[in-house]
Amino acid sequence: MGCCEKKKPLSENLIENGQSQDKNSKNKKEIEISYPKLTYNDFEPLKLLGTGSFGRVLLVRFKTNNQLYAMKILSKNQLKITHQEEHTMTERDLMVKLTSPFLVSIKFAFQDESKLYIVSDFMQGGDMFYHLHSEKNFTEQKAKFYLIEIILGLEHLHKNNMIYRDLKPENILMDSEGHIKLTDFGLSKILNEEDDKAYTLCGTPQYLAPEVLKSKGRGYDKSVDWWSLGCFFYEMLTGFLPFYIPRNNKINLKVFEEEVKFPPNLNPVAIGFINDLLNIDPAKRLGAGDNGINKIKSHAYFKGVDWDKYYNKKITPPFIPDLDDEIDLKYFDKMFTDEPLDSQRSTMYSRPREYSTYKGFTFMANSVRKDLENDNDNVDEIKEEDI
Repeated sequence: MGCCEKKKPLSENLIENGQSQDKNSKNKKEIEISYPKLTYNDFEPLKLLGTGSFGRVLLVRFKTNNQLYAMKILSKNQLKITHQEEHTMTERDLMVKLTSPFLVSIKFAFQDESKLYIVSDFMQGGDMFYHLHSEKNFTEQKAKFYLIEIILGLEHLHKNNMIYRDLKPENILMDSEGHIKLTDFGLSKILNEEDDKAYTLCGTPQYLAPEVLKSKGRGYDKSVDWWSLGCFFYEMLTGFLPFYIPRNNKINLKVFEEEVKFPPNLNPVAIGFINDLLNIDPAKRLGAGDNGINKIKSHAYFKGVDWDKYYNKKITPPFIPDLDDEIDLKYFDKMFTDEPLDSQRSTMYSRPREYSTYKGFTFMANSVRKDLENDNDNVDEIKEEDI
């Protein structure tokens, strides 16, 4: 159920066949930004990390600074067919804007005729789906550590007036030191003063708040992310989800009215915290409202927690990945990592045709830009409006 927020067509961001969709664009002053020109050939592809509906993710080495990154390659044709163009731009814009130690950051973004490339942090520890299903469930100590870092990531999103809308194990990545980051902001929604709610059914069924399913024009707000967190924290502690969602994803809303069952040996304070997150009334849900994050942090379950130490990563993670070298991929699915890079799964074939140009897509992080500027080859520079 990865449906999308219906939005107005792209104006300044998307140019169709070289023609701007914004009729007034000639009257608007362009912001000139120069970047060293990048292509796929500036990276050495090493391994396939995963595939999806719109493309694939590769482990790559940037030839200029010899650093490893994760490269998401998206087919413009598939994005156009599935009406995902604006959501892709939203994801790119969010990754540029957000600067939290618990959110995956973007390093480069560029494009060619048929593909978009988003290069970001390589999280060598894999995703939480892998770890959770390997262990069935976590100890409370381990689950609480991840819970706190997720809260800090969501706090940053919410402070920037954004709803995440896709909190699930697959979107929680672990680095080589055992810390986690949220990723995949394609379903995220940027709110504004005139429209402080979202309205479209969007997300993964097992983690959807009930108000998303029954909004019918009433909409929902950021508190849906706290419901998803309650579902995931329950899953970390028990190995199961708190509500039964059939495989066909046809959800009976009455299931959310049933009392959540907990194992008898579970910490009562943890149970209280989960129940507060899983309040079916979004206005009464823990985390709702302008002061919601402070209510979460001051909950009895976090008594004695030094949030600053967690934010600055001064707390040792309960699990540190056992890695042999910088390209050890033992925490990734072998179905992908064992696939040859020249296989059909690893390679995206595109029919020649006219493609949209994504205005404003190109980006380079300051942390890596100097590496290119100082490169002996002195690569060409291009201006953002020429992309």
